[in-house]
Amino acid sequence: MSEMLSGYAAGPAPRRQHGAGARRRAARTWSWVAGIVAVAILGTAAWFVLRPDAEPAALATPSASPSPSASPTPEPTPTPAVFSLADLPRPGIDEILPRALPLAKVDTLRGLPGSVAVPKTARIPVWARPDVTKAPVLALESTYYEADARWLVLERRPGWVKVLIPYGRGALPSQDPEKVNGASGWLRGSDVTLEKESRSVVVDLSDRTVTVTQADGSQNRLPATVGAPATPTPEGLTQVFTVTEAVNTGLSVFLSMQSESLDGFFGTDYAATAIHVGVDQGLAVSNGCIRLTSTDFERLAGLDPGVPILVKA
Repeated sequence: MSEMLSGYAAGPAPRRQHGAGARRRAARTWSWVAGIVAVAILGTAAWFVLRPDAEPAALATPSASPSPSASPTPEPTPTPAVFSLADLPRPGIDEILPRALPLAKVDTLRGLPGSVAVPKTARIPVWARPDVTKAPVLALESTYYEADARWLVLERRPGWVKVLIPYGRGALPSQDPEKVNGASGWLRGSDVTLEKESRSVVVDLSDRTVTVTQADGSQNRLPATVGAPATPTPEGLTQVFTVTEAVNTGLSVFLSMQSESLDGFFGTDYAATAIHVGVDQGLAVSNGCIRLTSTDFERLAGLDPGVPILVKA
């Protein structure tokens, strides 16, 4: 009996222990599951909050309204200087040009625009700088020595062209030989018409030749007489001034340059340099002019004013 009671007594105890352990294990299991779920929920919430494209509503920046673009301030229109065209000095072959004119010391034909400026009216103003707020310093006329004016263009800018002044000297050789030749000036683009000019002449003082390039590109190299050592032919860029009869040399191509060693010759107040018919080709014996044979000179007689002529050593 005692064994049975003992056994009976001993029997249920393990069952009660088993039921309590199960409940404890189940509680632990549910706690573990709840923890996992809680962690999952918290992780998901954190991902939504911290994801790269997330932006807290409270910190969202409203899109800015486009501001109207500011209107550009227009450039003020320059006020032109007042001047009297009739009162402006006009250059002459025996006159000194205004000192304000810039000197164009050019020793090559490369880089030139390849054009000449033809005046639209009988007289047009010339500026020392391309600036209408300053008064012009000179006036050029549309004809001289019965030739229609054409001036070699040295440079072009919007609304302006720079040309080689056709005649006159910047100074007398006895005063400043460096400023005798090369005077240039600015013309308003509206005052002239531009024409293409592809002809040119190169005078080589070393070889004592004249090379004429025609509009079609053909060339003629001609033997020439040049200035003597005491009265050399001036160097640099010049242009055909006019083709006309001269008292001492007959039909001549006058250049827009003068001697840089003589103030005048043959009783005149100028020493214009010209290409004309003469003798002694291949020698340096003249007062500065270039002499050709009569046959060779005919190749130049048809040149117009403004055709560039480069005299080089």
